[in-house]
Amino acid sequence: MSTFAVFGMTRDVALAEARKTTKTTKPSGKVGCPPIDLTVAELDEAVDKQALKIMQGKKVRQLSPTFDAPQYAEQFVSLARKGGNCRDLRIRARCNLTDAEGNPLIDKKTKAPKIGWVDYQPEMTPKVA
Repeated sequence: MSTFAVFGMTRDVALAEARKTTKTTKPSGKVGCPPIDLTVAELDEAVDKQALKIMQGKKVRQLSPTFDAPQYAEQFVSLARKGGNCRDLRIRARCNLTDAEGNPLIDKKTKAPKIGWVDYQPEMTPKVA
């Protein structure tokens, strides 16, 4: 049985990541002097710039918890789109990984099939006339 999750990037996640990665000091400009702490306004500006850079990038994160069915993930996507600035929202399923020929990938160390996230594409069902 597969599990499903929504991957992408939202403004809130980008801000949280930017707060973690933005430096709180700047160089003093003099050799041998300790760095200078940023003011609150300077730090906010730096965090906003970093968040904008993250939003323009290609990196995605898992935004939702795992779901048992894809329709719950689709509901999460629609709510996330209503909620604000987001990009690259897609549903992925956790399943066995396969190579180009459809053979399962085997982990060399454990000899077990590799499991990972794969983009989910709903099966096309033929319409009955």
